[in-house]
Amino acid sequence: MQKIISFFIALLFIGLGSTYSQKLIAIERDSFSLKYPSTWTIDKADEDYDPDALFSLDSPEEGETMMFMIFNMVIDADEMLAEQVKTMTKNLIKNPSSITAFGTWGKYSGKGKVIKGQIMGLFKGQIRLFMYTDNSKSMLIMEQLYDSNIEKLGADFKSIADSFTFK
Repeated sequence: MQKIISFFIALLFIGLGSTYSQKLIAIERDSFSLKYPSTWTIDKADEDYDPDALFSLDSPEEGETMMFMIFNMVIDADEMLAEQVKTMTKNLIKNPSSITAFGTWGKYSGKGKVIKGQIMGLFKGQIRLFMYTDNSKSMLIMEQLYDSNIEKLGADFKSIADSFTFK
C-alpha cells in the first residue's frame, strides 16, 4: 500500500512540474536583458515597436500584457508616474477602486502605482506602473492583468520582472 501511495505522489509531482515549468526565451540587447515564458509573444506589429526602447510582451491570455519603455536619459519619475496614472485613469480604469504605491519591481527600487478597478469598464483587474531612474537611464513598466488570471499568470509577470537586468 505504501508503494502505491508513493507512486501516486510521485506522479502528482511529475504532473505539477510539467504544468508549471516552461521554456524561457532570452532577450539580449545592448543596454538590458530579460527572459520571458515561451507562451508569451513580443508585439512586433505595434507601429512604435523598438526592441531597444519600446516593446510589449503579451501573455497567452487576451489583454494581459507587460510594456517596457527604456530611456537613455534621466526622466523625472514623479512627473512620468503622475502622467501615466492620469492617462490610465482617463482611458483604461475610469473609476478606480484603489490606487496604491509600491517601491520595487524585480531587483530595482523606484516608484510605482497599482491601479485597481474595471479595465475598460468590463473586467476586474489591475494596472501596475513602475518608474526606475538612475544617473543615465530610466524605464517605465506597465503591467495589465485581470483578477481572473492573477493565479495563472502572476508568476509569469514576476519571473519576467525578476529576470530584467540593465547592463
